[in-house]
Amino acid sequence: MRLILDTNILLSALLSPRGDPAKLRAAWERKQFTLVVSNELLAELRSVLSRPFVRARVRQSDAELLLTGLHDLALLYPNPPPSSRAPDPKDSFLLALAAASEADFLVTGDKSLLALKQHGATRVVTPGFILAHLKLVDYLE
Repeated sequence: MRLILDTNILLSALLSPRGDPAKLRAAWERKQFTLVVSNELLAELRSVLSRPFVRARVRQSDAELLLTGLHDLALLYPNPPPSSRAPDPKDSFLLALAAASEADFLVTGDKSLLALKQHGATRVVTPGFILAHLKLVDYLE
């Protein structure tokens, strides 16, 4: 199963180690699913992690560990071709990644993306949906 974790989910996993995003990160690290990333997603995450607000709340070593893991262990689609535009044009790269990678799910907390419900074959869902409906939570309790 292939999942895309939006930047807001990856950041939440660092900020709240007991939340659903952190449980998803742990499931990925246990190889319960394949995480799909692109250069643009990685660049956005690096940019967010460098903001003063985030730097004050996330240890640099934790941020570097996540980035290294994503670079080394996730399935990289470097530059997926453009896809249809997202409600927020800044999120269009996620839809392009979903289409190019044929991901099963795009996991996000972004309400405008969640309102789409689906993009091609990719369902757009919350972390809680994945944990509850795909029984990943069983591995993390």
